[in-house]
Amino acid sequence: MTQQANTIILEMSGADKDDIYDFRRGEGKIFRRIRSVIEQLKEEGAVDENAQPIIALVQKKKERKGLLD
Repeated sequence: MTQQANTIILEMSGADKDDIYDFRRGEGKIFRRIRSVIEQLKEEGAVDENAQPIIALVQKKKERKGLLD
């Protein structure tokens, strides 16, 4: 699959459960970071001023330890 020219993908690491909870409530460091990046891209003209972002959170699952570990 190829990335569309107007697609923006941000990868952020180091977010914990509380950060994700805050983001879902529209606050916290993830929310501020995404808002800042989108505002910067709009100012630079990289995305349309009326662009509507779609945000997907992906969380890694912790590895389960088997009975034999």
